[in-house]
Amino acid sequence: MPFSEKLKLEVKHKAAFSCCRCREIGIDIHHILPQSEGGSDDFENAAPLCQNCHDRFGANPEKRKEIRQMRDWWFDVVKEKYGSGQEKFEKINELILQMEKTQGEKLDSLKKDISKELSQLKEQKNDVGKSTNTEARQIVNDYITATRLGDRVYSDFHCKKCGASIGLMIGSNSCPSCGTQAG
Repeated sequence: MPFSEKLKLEVKHKAAFSCCRCREIGIDIHHILPQSEGGSDDFENAAPLCQNCHDRFGANPEKRKEIRQMRDWWFDVVKEKYGSGQEKFEKINELILQMEKTQGEKLDSLKKDISKELSQLKEQKNDVGKSTNTEARQIVNDYITATRLGDRVYSDFHCKKCGASIGLMIGSNSCPSCGTQAG
């Protein structure tokens, strides 16, 4: 029974589709120990050889050990040079899983932070709505117009005395230009 197509493809991949003896591209998978002498159809008895090397050395019983050694050495060289496709797949898959885990953790943390910030903003909005008489109220006096957001925090600050206008003023209850006090 000849080698299975699956086994032939596996040997060709391990040999980078090159002869284990001369490195010629374009190989067939040959029995190291011929079937007529009891050779099996398994991986251990398979050698990737070009037709010339097979014709020249394949029938020589004295070269069988050498062909096996060249095959094993060539498989190691190919693995070192190109790596195993399965190993690369597993390594890439592992990296993807690590990235997904890391990104998932970061995304979960970000969602929690956003949720916390939204809750705080809702609370602040509710607090502002409840305290319109004290905190978020319009200040109108002879010289100053502004919306008081908190202690020493004003939005749309305008001093009629000196003409100073500030979108958001923090840290003072008086006009920074002329010193006029806000209500």
